Amino acid sequence: MQQIPTEESFSAPRSLKIICYIFSVILFLTGINLLRIKDVTAEVIFLVPLIFLIVISMLLYTRLKLIISNVGIRYAGGLKQHNFSWAEVTKVDMARVGKYQTPIATIYYSNRTLDLHKGFYLQPKFNRILSLLEMKIDRGLFTEAYQTIRQQTNP
Repeated sequence: MQQIPTEESFSAPRSLKIICYIFSVILFLTGINLLRIKDVTAEVIFLVPLIFLIVISMLLYTRLKLIISNVGIRYAGGLKQHNFSWAEVTKVDMARVGKYQTPIATIYYSNRTLDLHKGFYLQPKFNRILSLLEMKIDRGLFTEAYQTIRQQTNP
């Protein structure tokens, strides 16, 4: 297995983060304005907590970060944290999902899974993540589906 020269960090594209920040502020202000209405119906009372939940979700989404190093993989920033070494990986699989057949790489480790979506990281970062995985994980742990889809997505 090869060494990774430096620790690499991957997150959502900057444009997506900016959009999430802008819309979360707009939604937050909308929720506050709905609370300030004097004669509110039951539907509005039910809607306000959902709006605030969406705002929190958008802000958490912008903090998601995948860190790959020689020691292992860390996925931080969200509600479900992942931190594991390369030795804990038992299998790496890939599948195509959705209308546009977007690839999702799944890393299996210690009875848990970590899904890496191409739609979140976009093509260049996703290919770099996959190449780093191939550098550190034994070839025998990659499934046939992974190999097939990887050949199709590799430029």
